[in-house]
This record gives sequence, C-alpha cells and structure tokens, in this order.
Amino acid sequence: MNSLQTNYQALISDENEAPLESVIFHVAAENGKTRWNHVGDLDAFFRRIYTFHQKRGLIGVLVEHAIWVILFMLIAFGFIYCLNCINFNFHEPYSPLYNKTDVLLSDLFIPLSVCAPNHFGFGSWLLVVLATIVVVYRIYMFFCNCYIFKEIQQFYESAMKISKAETQNITWHEVQCRLREVQHEQQMCVHSHDLTELNISHRILRYTNYMVAMVNKNILPLRFHTKYFGEWIYYTSTLDAALHKVLFTHSSSPFGGTGKLREEYKKSISRQEAAADLSKWILYYGVRSALMAPFQISYQVLSFLISYSGFLRYEPGFLAKRRWSHYSRLYLRHFNEMDHELDARLCRAYKPSTEYMKYFNSPLVAQLIKVVSQPIGFVIVFFTAWGLFSERLFTVPYVLLIISVGASTFMSLVSCLSDEYETYNAKELMKRIVAEIHYVPDHFKKAPHTTAVRDEFSHYFQYVVVYLLEELLASLFIPYVLLFHIRPRSLDIVDFLRNFTVEVQGVGDVCSFALMDVSKHGDPQWTGQSLTKADIRNQAEFGKTELSLIHFSLMNPNWEPPPASHAFMEDFKEQVYNAARQQTAANGQAFYSSLNSLSTMGSKYASLVQSVHQSMHEDHASGGFSTSGPHLEKQYMRGLNNAEGPFEVQNSILTSEMDSPSLQTGLNPLEIRAADMSMSALFLHQVHDNYIASSEVGSSGHSAQPQPRNVGNEDSPLLEEMRYNYVQ
Repeated sequence: MNSLQTNYQALISDENEAPLESVIFHVAAENGKTRWNHVGDLDAFFRRIYTFHQKRGLIGVLVEHAIWVILFMLIAFGFIYCLNCINFNFHEPYSPLYNKTDVLLSDLFIPLSVCAPNHFGFGSWLLVVLATIVVVYRIYMFFCNCYIFKEIQQFYESAMKISKAETQNITWHEVQCRLREVQHEQQMCVHSHDLTELNISHRILRYTNYMVAMVNKNILPLRFHTKYFGEWIYYTSTLDAALHKVLFTHSSSPFGGTGKLREEYKKSISRQEAAADLSKWILYYGVRSALMAPFQISYQVLSFLISYSGFLRYEPGFLAKRRWSHYSRLYLRHFNEMDHELDARLCRAYKPSTEYMKYFNSPLVAQLIKVVSQPIGFVIVFFTAWGLFSERLFTVPYVLLIISVGASTFMSLVSCLSDEYETYNAKELMKRIVAEIHYVPDHFKKAPHTTAVRDEFSHYFQYVVVYLLEELLASLFIPYVLLFHIRPRSLDIVDFLRNFTVEVQGVGDVCSFALMDVSKHGDPQWTGQSLTKADIRNQAEFGKTELSLIHFSLMNPNWEPPPASHAFMEDFKEQVYNAARQQTAANGQAFYSSLNSLSTMGSKYASLVQSVHQSMHEDHASGGFSTSGPHLEKQYMRGLNNAEGPFEVQNSILTSEMDSPSLQTGLNPLEIRAADMSMSALFLHQVHDNYIASSEVGSSGHSAQPQPRNVGNEDSPLLEEMRYNYVQ
C-alpha cells in the first residue's frame, strides 16, 4: 500500500453541496401536516429507520434498550451485593450460623439495609458510585432513545403512511420505496432531488462497507500465526466496536464521526502526517483499553454467567455447536448488504456447513469420546441412584459437584458425535455452502475433503465455546491487537482511505468499492477482459464486486447500476441463458452443475430445478409468475421484516429469459430470489474456475489456448475465455 499515491476523488455534480447541519432534523408545520424538510444527520436518521423496521416498531426498540439498562444494573449491583452481603462461609466453624439447626435463606442473604452500613468498605462504596453514574447515564440515554424513536414512529405514520400494524409486516424494500417518495415530496436531503436505494444503503452501511473492503483487501491484520494453533483469525464484537471507534465514529478518528473523511487524509502530500496522527490516536486508545481491561473483563465474565448459566446447566451440549464467527460476517458480506439479508444467507448455509464439519469426524476421536463418556455416565447414574435411597449422600462434599460437572461433560462429549448412519459428500456439501455464502478461496472448491480446508473453514464457522472464550478474553487481547498489529499498519490504512474514498453527490464520502462499478474494481477473472481496466491493486478479491452487484440488483430490481455494471449484468444474464440453451445434457456444464447443486437444498429447490430443466425443452408462451397464493400468505403470517428484497418477482435471472407455465413450482417469490442468487453465485464461480483452468493450461504449454467463438459485435464479452466449454 505504500506505493499508492493516487488522491481522494470526488464525483462532480453541477449542484453545490450545502453544509451538513448538526441537528438531527427540522420539523415544520405546513398546511396542517408535519414536514421533515431537512434532515441534518441522514446517516443516523436512516439507521434508526432501519432499526425501527427490524425491531418491528417502537415497543421492540424500547424493550431492547430497557433490557440493556436492567441487565447492567443486575450485573453491577448484583456483583457488589454478592461480594459483601452473602454468607458463603456459613458452614465454616467460625461462622455464627455454624451451630444453627435451621439455616434460612434470610440468614444467607443479608438485607441490604443491614449489610451496607456494616459490611461495605471504601472499595464497595466506590463501585456503587461508579455503577450509579453509569446507570444514570444509561437511563438518560434510554429516555433520549424514547424521544428519538418516537419521532421515527411519527415519521413512519405521517410521512411514509405506514401504520403500527403495517410496521409489523412490511418488507425493507417497501420501506425504501416509501422513503424515496417522501424525499420527492419533502426533500429530507437537500443535496439531491432523488434518493436511490444505493444512496440509502451507503448512508446506513457507510462504515460497514469500509470494513468489508479492508478485510477483502487484507488491510486489517486479523490473521495471527501462533506456535501451537497455527494460523488464527481473531475478530470479536468488542474488537469490531473498538475499530469502528478508532477509524470512524470518534472525534479523533479519520472520519471524526461526521461521515466525511478529514481533509488531511485526502491528500497524498500529507499522508505521513495523517498516519502519525492515526498512530498516536490508536496508541492512546490502546493504552486506555489496557487500563480499562480489568473492569471490562469482570463485567464480561459476570454477563457471561448471567446469560449462559442456564444453558450450561440444562443444555451443556450447546458449547459443541457451531456458529458463524464475527470475522465471517465481514469476509462473507457483500457490499451494501443489509444485516437481515446477510443473516438470511448465513442461516441457509448453517445446515450444510454443519454437515460439512461432521464429515471430518474421525473414527478414532469417536472411539475416544465413547471411552471417556461411558465411565462418566456410569458415575453419574451411580451417585444419582445411590442418593435416591440415601438422601444424606447429597450432603457429602463434592457429590453434587461430581453429578453436575459430570452431566455437563457427558452432554458436551455426546453432542460431538455424529450419526454413524449418515454419510456425507464433501464436494457436494461445499457446493451447497458456496451457493449461500458465495465467498471461498479457490482451494476450498478444489480440495474440500482435506483437513487443511476444514481447519481454515472452522475460522468462519467456529464452535460456540471458542466464540465465547474469544469474547471473554477480548478485553485482554484488544490492547495487544491495536498496539502491535493495527498501529503499525497506520500508513496502509491512511493510503487505503485516501485511494478508495470518493465523494458522491448527496451522500458524502463513501468507499469506492461500494459503488460496485466493475470498470473500476472488477476482476477480469470474474468479469471479462473487456468490461474492466482495473489493475490488481484496484480489483476486489474473490469476485466481491461482481457478486455484490448481482446481489444488490436482485434485492433492488428498480436500481440502475453504472453503465459498465449494467453491461455486466446484461451479459451475465445472456450467458446464463445461452449456456442453458446450447446444451441439453447436464453433465459437466456450469449451468446444470449450479442447478443440480441447488437440488440438494431441499424439495422446494429441487422442484425449481426440475421446472427450469423442463423449460429448456419447451417453448411455451410467456405466462408470468403469480405472486399470490398460500405460500405468500404464509410468508405474511411469519412476518416480512426479514424478507430479502421485494415480494414480487422482478429482474430474475432464472425467470426473465425462461418465463413459462412450468415455473409454477409452489415457491413464493422470496424463495425464488434466494435460489436466483444461489444459482448466480455457483455459475459465476464456475466461470472463474474455467478461467483459471484455461490460464493454467495455456501457461503450461501442454495444450493450445482455445479460441473463443466469434459471433459478431452483438456477442457478449463476458466469459469469452470460457465459451468453448459450452459450444464444443
């Protein structure tokens, strides 16, 4: 990154941009109506609109904030009470309760009115004062949020004409459409007349897009090489919050919390000074985090005990389950992908990912688990049965501890065993995973059966116990990561922000990758040589630009992409359609491989695949796709707040060129869209794999490079290097 000397760019508009205001919004009465005529902080305003929608209204938002306040009070004051007001040593000889015949709960838990004046020391009172200050601040913020989100509710009802009942069951796409209508009527944003879906996403995900791009370009050093565990990826929710504060939201950060990159970061001549300032700020924040670490880790441990004690007691096997890591939520995320859209993809990928990890269960490990778990199970049953006939056994020291710990250990071990009658195909499982997560290194697809791929995939799909341990120890590791890994990369971060920040009229400074312009950030291995001129420094890795463009176009069918991106989308659709038409046999073809992979995802996807196969051989008149019926009604009953895109079929790659009555499969449009994106991802991966294979053959000299078929000027440049695979 040190060699990059290009400057910050601005996308010039004929209109002069008005300065941003510090207020949230101005409300004026006009003709008896409430009018939002100038929203100062549109980023925060749109984020609150999105939060309000996802929480399904004002009650959902306020309940969540109230729970945060109550949980903190429970942890802080409960910890102080436990330190001073509980007779943990009542069974010791020196305790006044030692010789008491009947020990009551009131003897063990001393009333606060008695305990505070007699047992609280200076340290305890200091903790009470600090906790009270924090609680008062959180209560104040709760009432501020009450006021703010009450205004958001009024905006929903009066401006967007969305009632409380509709808020419970409306798609985010519909909210965006209403938001655009309000912009035309009331000019919330004074910088431009129109408000596109991309503008809204840029404001909500301004900083998230930067984080996704920095992970994609490996700017943030989040991979660590350890002596005993090999390569380890460390990224937690606490580290994510710290990096957002360091880079974006704090007044000392490069963005200063305003959504606009500071001037010194935009000029290459001042890159060294900007890097020095950023390094000092990271040093200060890292040292402050180290000083606060004892308090933070104490709070995290107590929060963990309150949140997970019940699971540890009654469902200890949950520790052996898996979940998507915080790092995977950045690595696998598309540019401009909303949280609920990402969650939906990862939820669909959960089952095949779990089955893939079970594929590697070693018979030796299974036997060892059985050898260990069986004696533990016998000990538990032995003591439990004995205690049923002799209750005094439970008063013997450590008996209950043995039963409790043994039961938890037994359940955790047994949950690690897979069904011995189930068989898995690693290659097919990886296809199903790629169909949903979209981003994997090439060697994942070439050797999915190897333990090396399994170990690397486990960084994205980690054990719950690993996730919890990382979160518990985050306060100790964050100062180390900031001071010794992030801080030395200050100059690289400054160069990245300068080179990949553009000013968009009406939006402000955004990450240029988030524009999804294949001419500037496309990769010829995924796009085709004629659609992009980007060098390797400007290319997004792993087809991030192309896949993000396809995803955003499917989620927002009314959005108009840049010219080069529009050409890519049209070429992509044409190539999918031509590849399907040119070959009637499924063996070895990318299109059918993609569809056949979808057929393993369940009966609904299988029916969709079958219908598309039938459409290859039938020339029916276009019949369209029905958006009504029981399936859509069922989706309404479940709630549309988490739905991906609109609930009408628009701009579909599967159906746009293949409309026929055979597409009436019982899938609702939301499921069609998910299948659409999965097929597109698999097809584009096949395109990339064919490009790599043909390049390797050409460079090795074992065979001549195949020549693409010349079909005239109207032929699409996309996939031209691989077209011979479909026509020979």
